[in-house]
Amino acid sequence: MEEPGVRRFPDGFLWGCSTAAHQVEGGNHNNDWWEWERSGHILTGDNSDPSCEQWDRFAADFQLQAELANNAHRLSIEWSRVEPSEGQFDEEAIEHYRQVLTELRRLGQAPMVTLHHFSSPSWFTARGGWAARGAPSAWLPFVDRVAEELGELVALWCTINEPNIYAYQGWMSGEFPPGHKGDVPGLFKVLANMRRAHIAAYRLLGRRTPGVPVGLAHHKWLMLPARPRRSDRAAVGVARLAMERWPVGGRLARVVDAPGDFIGLNHYTGSLCSPAMLPAEGFIRRTNPPGMEENDFGWAQNPRWMRTCLQEMHRLRPDLPLYITESGTAVRDDRRREAFLEATLEEVWLAIAEGCDVRGYFHWTSVDNFEWARGYAMQFGLIGLDLETQRRTIKPSGRLFAEIARTNALPVP
Repeated sequence: MEEPGVRRFPDGFLWGCSTAAHQVEGGNHNNDWWEWERSGHILTGDNSDPSCEQWDRFAADFQLQAELANNAHRLSIEWSRVEPSEGQFDEEAIEHYRQVLTELRRLGQAPMVTLHHFSSPSWFTARGGWAARGAPSAWLPFVDRVAEELGELVALWCTINEPNIYAYQGWMSGEFPPGHKGDVPGLFKVLANMRRAHIAAYRLLGRRTPGVPVGLAHHKWLMLPARPRRSDRAAVGVARLAMERWPVGGRLARVVDAPGDFIGLNHYTGSLCSPAMLPAEGFIRRTNPPGMEENDFGWAQNPRWMRTCLQEMHRLRPDLPLYITESGTAVRDDRRREAFLEATLEEVWLAIAEGCDVRGYFHWTSVDNFEWARGYAMQFGLIGLDLETQRRTIKPSGRLFAEIARTNALPVP
């Protein structure tokens, strides 16, 4: 008889961590992010080499994930390694990723493979990157080759990570390469190309690996009106245009309506929205709710927002299962991560109890790593990293995650 108060997750629920190749592997020198880092664009002056040296240390890191009771892992395959020059594929890199996926399978960790997670080969960006005509066609040979060579090892495909964040950060805020600011036409060119690319990849993967679910990872930055006024509600609507929609013909369609077998949800935070007069702010002022806890990014932290996001995704696409493809918090005080993790997972459990078809949770991230524009200053990991010695240490939050994953249930209150 089960102990009273046990909050159990559905049988077969996936528990894992989420990573991106460029943030953990080290040695990625043939892509736009390496060029961006070497040009002095990282706030801390850091760069992604060596990061976690996971190109060489993947087996040991996956063993640590086994200690965290992971039965799944979300990772990306670095396009610039597999196709270092247009049309030229590196067999050694493909063999490396075969070993990576085989090791995950050996340890009982189902691989969710992301095919574009922010970084692109230098040859691709030299011809205009994702804003250029023909960008989807340039990406698809890589997708096809990976599916042909490695598809039998993949449990789930994630075509593109956070297309709206990628486009906004690179063509509006300028924080990501290519560093454009306020480039609205560029923003929509990128989103239109990524939409075409996702649809083409969805069809291709369906032919190459029938039966393997395909989706994308959608970033949900929760937007709320700062005050119960029409102007603030309008500000929310404008903000959501950039974060949640992409061009389809002459209109803006919801990203979550893209063809797919599941929806991947990345959620970290939310903002109160009100109108602003400055173009630099995108005519929207975003603020944190007064008195709400913030992480080291300055992002508001409210575990209840996870359930709100899951409920909205389920309402918009009740036909598709949901995977939480990223969730976590950047804090140096691991006690705060423990509290946030347990509170967030309670909201996930409540969402499931209310009817949301959530089938997995991938924590961002496993080992502390290179956090894009913020370098090593932001620590999301369940496992700590000493950059000088490359020594890993499982944090108390990691032990908590392991117990939840091992029992498939939250601790009894």
